[in-house]
Amino acid sequence: MPVAKSPSQPSRVLITGGSRGIGFEVARDLAASGHQLWLAATSDKVHEAARQIGENLRSSRVDVAEPRSVAAMFAEIRREWRKLDAVIHAAAELGETGNFWQLDPDRFTHTLRVNVGGAFSIARAFVQLWTDHAAQDPAERRGKIILFSGGGAGYGYPHFLGYGTSKAADVRMCETISMELDAAKIPIDVNIVAPGANQTALLAAVRAAGGEVRTVVPFSKPIAICRWLLSTDSDGISGRFLHVNDSYSTLSPQSLHAETYRLRRIDP
Repeated sequence: MPVAKSPSQPSRVLITGGSRGIGFEVARDLAASGHQLWLAATSDKVHEAARQIGENLRSSRVDVAEPRSVAAMFAEIRREWRKLDAVIHAAAELGETGNFWQLDPDRFTHTLRVNVGGAFSIARAFVQLWTDHAAQDPAERRGKIILFSGGGAGYGYPHFLGYGTSKAADVRMCETISMELDAAKIPIDVNIVAPGANQTALLAAVRAAGGEVRTVVPFSKPIAICRWLLSTDSDGISGRFLHVNDSYSTLSPQSLHAETYRLRRIDP
């Protein structure tokens, strides 16, 4: 399993979807490594999750589909911490499943609001907070944004149109955000991770809806790639669609072809 060549520096990290699943497991690992964490999720369970992981974690309820809710959380982070070094955006919903002509339009749109609008709002708020602080401290290290894709992002996934469509959109959004940050000379790396099928409540829902699950990936793999993406070893790697089974630890900005690990998935 690829791992970072050196430990990621302790930093202040926001983790959305932090009350369960990948977000919770990544949070447990990063807390043990000394990172300061702020967990966010849609229910009050996020506060219990934070207490379960450690004594000094902060937590907030947030509806990522509502820009005002995201703005309120970031205002609180700004008051309490002044800055963030990174954000890991793991919040998402599976949405309604079935043949597309049988789907409810409002529920389909809601899934796009949560999974695409949420990623947009979180990334936007992070960049604004990071750049405000970097203007005061030019020595600020590179910022890091980690998003998650899922089934349907790189291939068609029948009966999961809302989820697959939203995750494909997230990949293209990641690429475009990276291009805009680079053009503006803002030193923030943004990447999107395909975590594989992990034993989460969302995977259980996929199975219940008849989705095909060929193999299950242990949480250690998304944890490892998050560690690497937070570390200086990944500096300059941005706008990439990375699977947890890719040989990502060997990558460098100079070695990557322009289209490698993009939505088109032209592998090296």
